[in-house]
Amino acid sequence: MSQARLGDAAAFRVVDQLVGKEPWEVFGERIRRYEIHLSGGKVEMTRGPIALEGYDIRVFRPNDHGTGVGSYASTDFSPEGVTSTVEVAERSAKYATFPSPRVDLPSGRGATGGIVEVLDRGLWEYPMDSLDVYVASLVQAFEGRKEFALSFGSVRATLVETSICNSAGLRTGYGHTTVDLEVGVKAFGGPEGPAPGEYWVNESDRRLRPAELGIRVPEWCRYAEDVRRGRPPPTGEMPVVLPAPVLAGILPAVFGGKFTGPARIRGMAPRPGATLASELITVLDDGRVPWAPMSSPVDDEGIPQRRRTLLEHGVVSELLYDLLHAGAYDTKPTGNAFRGSASGFRSWYRFLFPPTALPSTLSVASGQGGTDTEIIEAAREGVLIQEIGWASPDPLTGAFGGEIRLGYRIRNGELAEPIRGGTVGGVALAPEGSPSLMTQLVAVGSRVGFSEPVSSPPLLVKSLPVGGEL
Repeated sequence: MSQARLGDAAAFRVVDQLVGKEPWEVFGERIRRYEIHLSGGKVEMTRGPIALEGYDIRVFRPNDHGTGVGSYASTDFSPEGVTSTVEVAERSAKYATFPSPRVDLPSGRGATGGIVEVLDRGLWEYPMDSLDVYVASLVQAFEGRKEFALSFGSVRATLVETSICNSAGLRTGYGHTTVDLEVGVKAFGGPEGPAPGEYWVNESDRRLRPAELGIRVPEWCRYAEDVRRGRPPPTGEMPVVLPAPVLAGILPAVFGGKFTGPARIRGMAPRPGATLASELITVLDDGRVPWAPMSSPVDDEGIPQRRRTLLEHGVVSELLYDLLHAGAYDTKPTGNAFRGSASGFRSWYRFLFPPTALPSTLSVASGQGGTDTEIIEAAREGVLIQEIGWASPDPLTGAFGGEIRLGYRIRNGELAEPIRGGTVGGVALAPEGSPSLMTQLVAVGSRVGFSEPVSSPPLLVKSLPVGGEL
């Protein structure tokens, strides 16, 4: 968002009416959403723009027990609407006390976090035309593939102008785009073969990339055929290879539940210096990964995002804080205050949610385990999980478990037949001295893959319980 637009941004349109009510913070959004839905290979519905503009006002009121924090969201920008919003926030501040003796709001003008690539300019200027081109390329990529077809599909583009200001003088804003893709790819066979199989793609990105569909669609078709041929895995404890797409469904919730100020205030956070994982693994939190869904120049409180080290060779390095939790422990916020879902994914109407400390993009550093082929060779006998359905990680205990939608047997150090059905689970991260996925690492690959809020090479775990055929 250019500085010329800041004065027209959602947060800035209510600032003048808050003078004399310090300290306060306003988070605003102007949102446009465009969608194309497919039934088979045909466009079923087109929608957009779906427009929404709103703001959230937070007030901070010192009291005998800490700070009263009141928050209320609205889409009413009239003087009466802003007055009513402030009144509700003030009332809630009387009853919602946070154990922080102070709240040090950031100050300054401009997007102080610098430039981060989070805005697809072609999509921003020509949203529906860009979606049309992408969908046409998607449909075209399936032409001539007689044994494969799209069963359903949707592409949703969200264009947002985010603005943040507060009574300490902060005035910042930026534009960003998000693309959500959902696709079902079905593989068919003859009457003598297995029943049709379906592979589901569910991804979030910052940009449209139609040129990559020529590579990705054949990969999806191969996975759909493998789903069709897959059979349940054996039952028992065995070596398991976990690539980035599977880790993306596990790590954000688990690290968010343990490596944050909210976890510390509940007594669930590990102490710095504790050994929670194998020395093979280092985990970073990086809010400046280009095009990542959780990247931005500043977090949702206006603090610049940075790279932080959570685990260094298995040892706890630091925790992630928002303003309130930083104040409670007399430390500085880390630029990890986010509004929206606690699962690690941003909602497209974030102003309705209060901010809390969460990871941005979790980056597992590449290791010495070698290429993907070498990781599989090291596993010898086990399974590689390609897609897991609803891993359901528990942020408090670190436990996870879900259905194997697609995977592969590993025999004699090579990928063998596909598997599907059955379950895989375990504990991703446990207290010091307890076994977990992280303590049982045998190898960390050298080739990093990216899947939404996780950047990681494949991890080879010595043993995880797999449920399948008896």
